[in-house]
Amino acid sequence: MASLSDYLNGIRSSASTLNEQSLVAFFDLELTQYCSIKQDLQNHPRDLSSTVLQKLPASSLPLDSDRFQSLVSDFLAYVRDFPPVSSAPSLGGVNGSSQGWGGASASLDAFNDATDWVKAYEAWAMVYSRASNVFSMPETSWFIPSLRFFATSLVTLATTVDRLMHSAKMPKTTDAAGRLSKSAGLAGNDRTPAYGGDTKRAAVLMLANLSFKAYFKLNNTRLCETVVGSVENAFKINKSSALAVNSEGLRDDGSGESCFSRADRVTYRYYVGRLRFFQQSIRVASNHLRWAFDNCTIRQMKNKRLILIPLISSYLILGRYPEVLLLRQASLTHQFEGLVYHLKNGNGFGAISELDRNCDWFRAHGLYLILKEKLSVGIWRNLIRKTLVISRLSAPPSNAPPTIRLHTLLAAARLSWQDQGLDVEDVECIVSSLIDQGFIKGYVLHSKAMLVLQKGNNMGFPPMWQVFENR
Repeated sequence: MASLSDYLNGIRSSASTLNEQSLVAFFDLELTQYCSIKQDLQNHPRDLSSTVLQKLPASSLPLDSDRFQSLVSDFLAYVRDFPPVSSAPSLGGVNGSSQGWGGASASLDAFNDATDWVKAYEAWAMVYSRASNVFSMPETSWFIPSLRFFATSLVTLATTVDRLMHSAKMPKTTDAAGRLSKSAGLAGNDRTPAYGGDTKRAAVLMLANLSFKAYFKLNNTRLCETVVGSVENAFKINKSSALAVNSEGLRDDGSGESCFSRADRVTYRYYVGRLRFFQQSIRVASNHLRWAFDNCTIRQMKNKRLILIPLISSYLILGRYPEVLLLRQASLTHQFEGLVYHLKNGNGFGAISELDRNCDWFRAHGLYLILKEKLSVGIWRNLIRKTLVISRLSAPPSNAPPTIRLHTLLAAARLSWQDQGLDVEDVECIVSSLIDQGFIKGYVLHSKAMLVLQKGNNMGFPPMWQVFENR
């Protein structure tokens, strides 16, 4: 059993020196290594604990040996009894990239029965539980790269198994989300007064992002707030420890976020932006999504497009419209170009028709219902402004405040919405609501059925995004 013996000797060496990069390599095995160790293990007695205890004695480990020994034993038991996570059918993340051992699967026979993959998930969940126990020990920032591997494989295997089982309730994804959320809470509450990158807090964004991935798969964003709370708590502690310096002389910049990688920060902002969008906090959502888009590197074009979709949607509600060139470059012309055109021109029927035409696509991105509800404000506002501009073309120059008759607006509204059932009271009610919300500056002169607008360059129509910012 030279292969297994060499493996245990190597993992002992890495653990004894707390070499984080070397240690993760002994868990994130290449396929050839996996197969070699698996072959040795299949000729080994079922109980691996004595072998691990012999090769990983407490005297050689500067940490809780029982917890680490249990992790290695359960990990090797998984290797012996199950194929690599990457050999599960249809495996892949949001962007289709495989997770797990080297992305290879063809060289190792996987299960034919989906129920066997359920057993594989349960075994891997135990491995993750052991890894979480190791992480819960004091001063275990060195274990974060290994924990990332275990956590990523956990959520990937969970979603794959639920898909294989055609389970509407997605029990394995639910289980994985709970485990990851608990770990995120553990990381976020680490109060070690040191630079954030040298504490467990350095793992909070990674764990939060994986939790978000699971919760979004479940369409259960309500539970995301607990995860957000853990992250915000970590940011707060990092800010209070801003004067702490790590071994390389790095110091937090006061934001509480500087110890995290840009990739994790972009992913976190993307998920929080989507979360706030679903909660109809549109301005907050747009800020998070814009930060994510601006800081996502050009090399990750798929991710930039993924961020751009909810970003454009939030901007449409705020009255900020994308250029046609941007839509073409992002291959979003079919979904947004017609919608933007009708929205800018106050064509309610046309805008809603465009939404309905791409209903399935917008629903898949969680955008349809919110856009259908929120875009009506911009449509009515743009319709009123366009009607005012057209009506003033034939009017003589005047220093008086701009005005427009409600009956004129009624005719435009019936044409815009293709609804002859609208009456002047409906128009007056809508105009009054827009004035009350600050989207129009003026008042309704009821006795003359007239809208009187504020004088100035904007003619009583302040930019919508400014109105949202001032709320």
